Amino acid sequence: MVKLPGKVVNLLIFSSISSTFWAIYKVVFNLFLRDIGYTNQFIGRMTSFEMLGAAIIGIIIGVLGDKIGKKRMILISSLGFGFLLLIRSSFPYEYILLVLGFINGGFMASRQLLLNSYLIDVTDHSIRGAAFGYNFAIFMASGILGNFIGGFMGEYIGLRTTLYITGICYAVSPIFLRKVPESLGDKGLTFNKVFDFSQYNKEEKYIIKFYLLRTMTIAFGAGLFVNFGNVIYKDLFDMSPALIGISLSIAQFGAAMGSALSPKLSKKFGPFKYTFFLNGLVVPLIIGLGFIRNPFVFVVFYALRFSFTNMTNPVETTSVLSSMPQNRVTSINSLRNSANFLIRSLAATVFGVVSVLPNGYTYLFLISSIFYLIALLFMYKLYIPLKKNGILQKLYSNNS
Repeated sequence: MVKLPGKVVNLLIFSSISSTFWAIYKVVFNLFLRDIGYTNQFIGRMTSFEMLGAAIIGIIIGVLGDKIGKKRMILISSLGFGFLLLIRSSFPYEYILLVLGFINGGFMASRQLLLNSYLIDVTDHSIRGAAFGYNFAIFMASGILGNFIGGFMGEYIGLRTTLYITGICYAVSPIFLRKVPESLGDKGLTFNKVFDFSQYNKEEKYIIKFYLLRTMTIAFGAGLFVNFGNVIYKDLFDMSPALIGISLSIAQFGAAMGSALSPKLSKKFGPFKYTFFLNGLVVPLIIGLGFIRNPFVFVVFYALRFSFTNMTNPVETTSVLSSMPQNRVTSINSLRNSANFLIRSLAATVFGVVSVLPNGYTYLFLISSIFYLIALLFMYKLYIPLKKNGILQKLYSNNS
């Protein structure tokens, strides 16, 4: 195991705490809305507003992270997310949920993009691959804990009370960053510079192009069902909140184990071969989800899809961001985040329309599989310069 410096360890501790309460929110909030009478159409619409907020406000927060410091923006985002969750849980009226959901989406999305960029700042090539792998494993493992806790708390102490506790704990989680130094800000950074691609060389432009194209196709394919896993389990199998939490935790467990092993697997098999093979397996798994209606088999397929997709994310993210100018990492990540959530916003709207049709979930998964296949082709194109510029060799000692 790679030995990490104290500042990286502290950053990972914060990641684990905030990820746990974020997972509780994800498993409980949509069930809370269903419990008080909202339909799939409204939940899809509200999720679409969250995604729009993530795209628009998220990019603003990302640029401010590069400009005034990532630690400061993580604190602001955490406080904002917690405060808005308390209001949304206390006054769940339609327009409040939509408007505050838009703002909340920005705070929610910025946590991961700021964390990824922060890790770039506090690591070098020798430990970066391991740090990203551990962080994603922690994110997934915390999701397991959050899904279990959220499911059981929601069932036994109430969904609203669970959301109150989650909002407060998430807001105070940045206390674990007190010993992590602030990142250096670029006070001269402007939004015009973020969108000025003339500053990048030909190879960097190519990488950004296919990184964004892959992001958008995955975003639509995943956005058709990933954010609604709890609703899907409820509709197809009438699971209780506790059982939904357990089912989602199984998927998180596989992704956590895979993410922790991703640096070693990438070194052994090669980062491209490793990510391409597992993402190739995802396509038939999604097709299977469209037709399987045995709850046990469905949970297994859902868990494998989730695991294979997410355990390769640290490798791709680390490789791409390490190929970019360090003082523009958060801004590039923000652009990617913006594209991701804009497309997911559209996909969330499609979910609300298609899911209520006869055999609606079959159609959703089949459409999703097509976009995952296209994303696989974009992955192949993305890795061409990453293999040529030697970054894979630097990070994983394997260029294949």
